[in-house]
Amino acid sequence: MLRAARLAVAVALVSLLVAPHTAQAQGRGKGKRARDSAAGGFTAAERDVVTRYYADHAYAAKPLPPGIAKKLARGKPLPPGLAKRALPAELVTQLPPRTGFEVSIVGDRVVLLDAQGLVVDVLVNVFR
Repeated sequence: MLRAARLAVAVALVSLLVAPHTAQAQGRGKGKRARDSAAGGFTAAERDVVTRYYADHAYAAKPLPPGIAKKLARGKPLPPGLAKRALPAELVTQLPPRTGFEVSIVGDRVVLLDAQGLVVDVLVNVFR
């Protein structure tokens, strides 16, 4: 019985990790909408809030080295030793609360991480 429960949890986790990538990879013009509505990814409204905030508030983001930037991808863990910074409290209050997720600044990107430290979504070109 415990083995069946573990298998069910493993299948559920795999389907959560694979679903956003499958919808995006189909190439039928539905990738962005499917990713926006997928549980855990940044919504279009959240992207707008973050972009507008940093348009009004200057932030000196240090670009990631190219090798590290390549490793920072959805579905992968945050590369080891990579420093992350918390979002400003003023911005956090403008975003809807997310239980089990963390939004951080990593280099010149805003990253959504799940409870296990896996990258769920990445916003690039936010800091101008």
